[in-house]
Amino acid sequence: MTDFSNTEEQQRLQSYLKVHLKKDSLSQSKEEQIKALQDRDKKRWLMLGVNILAILVFGYSFYYDITDLSQTFFIIIAVVFGVNVGLIFYQKKQISELIEYLRWKQRHES
Repeated sequence: MTDFSNTEEQQRLQSYLKVHLKKDSLSQSKEEQIKALQDRDKKRWLMLGVNILAILVFGYSFYYDITDLSQTFFIIIAVVFGVNVGLIFYQKKQISELIEYLRWKQRHES
């Protein structure tokens, strides 16, 4: 379990909250913020699935010569989608950390 009592850590997480939640969500209760973050996490799973599916479709069509993509173009597509998958995983990690932080904050405020 992470120690969120550090001021710098809390400032970092507050900046993440501003990025991942809309302005009106920031004024809501911690429970509603957690729910909004959980919904956002579910959307990230969907985005992750779409990106992985795109990589598989392009890879399959390239491997079996279904498409006339050049190897360079295929590599560019694979790198772009691969980077996108990495960024989505990074966002999911941030969201999970924010949910843990908000739960910690709930326990320490009550």
